[in-house]
Amino acid sequence: MNAVFSRIAILIPSFNPNHNLFDLVLGLSSNPWNEIIVVNDGSSEESQIFFDNLKGINNVHLLTHSANQGKGVAIKTGIKYIKNKSSRLDGLITVDSDGQHLIEDINKIAKSVKSNKDGVIFGVRSFDESTPFRSKLGNKVTKLLLYLLNGISIDDSQTGLRYLPISILSELLKLPGEKYEYELECLFAINKLGYRITQVQIKTVYIDDNADSHFRPLIDSIRIYRVFAKFSLSSFLSFVLDITIFTFFLFYIESIFFATVIARILSGIFNFILNRSFVFKANNKSKFAKESMSYILLWVALLISSGLIVSSEQGSAAYIVIPFKIMVDFLLFLISFYVQKNIIFKNK
Repeated sequence: MNAVFSRIAILIPSFNPNHNLFDLVLGLSSNPWNEIIVVNDGSSEESQIFFDNLKGINNVHLLTHSANQGKGVAIKTGIKYIKNKSSRLDGLITVDSDGQHLIEDINKIAKSVKSNKDGVIFGVRSFDESTPFRSKLGNKVTKLLLYLLNGISIDDSQTGLRYLPISILSELLKLPGEKYEYELECLFAINKLGYRITQVQIKTVYIDDNADSHFRPLIDSIRIYRVFAKFSLSSFLSFVLDITIFTFFLFYIESIFFATVIARILSGIFNFILNRSFVFKANNKSKFAKESMSYILLWVALLISSGLIVSSEQGSAAYIVIPFKIMVDFLLFLISFYVQKNIIFKNK
């Protein structure tokens, strides 16, 4: 089993740690890892003592950012260092520095590498009654959106305990993201590149109700779901434009039909341009014609689908029809996002 550990590096990004970092690294040092890399992501002077204590532990290499840059950048710094090493590695295991990952679970991930060294391994937590509300809610929302919008099925999308094979590291360095959103970008890349994900159950540990976590639910969730947020903003602006144009032409031509058609066409063009350039950043000119035709087909299909499905409630009371239409249009909205992100404006 020692041969397995010796072909794996441990990567620990850390910002303003406490004594848990020393306990973690000391515990890890009992196994013959290829190397243990700790990235000091611009921590405060008060935290420096915890990094200084690591210098007495064998096989530990400390990398330091002069200023805080975010967990994503810290992981990339560690990956760059590992890639530049001449020694042969199967891969690396990322570990959080706050003590939430137990030594026995990190070892469990390493032992799983023996039969999965070319795949990706996630240490997944169980979310029971002891889980802090913000962690449980965040994971459930992310899990649902990942499955609905990207076809990714994983029990714990926010886990920081991951084995990454050496073959994927170059691709991960190309990804955007500086903070917590980078880990989600990695998940998208893993799925896109066709790597098999093995999920290994680990113990759920929360210290002081997760008080030491630097994850900020509102701000970092916005970062993580930024593409979906931008798509929602684009749809809202298109809706406002549609209503404005409809009102304008209705006043002048007094025809609901023509006002609706003109408003839909102009707001549709606006939505296409906004989604292509702002939301999905698909700027390949050679694909413009294909993307335009695909978008038109989707637009028509969604329009017809909405009309046919909602019309099934013809004759029902308004208090039934209106909520039903809202539900149908929301589901079509999710389908539209999935198709545009993964088919029409897919970046290869």
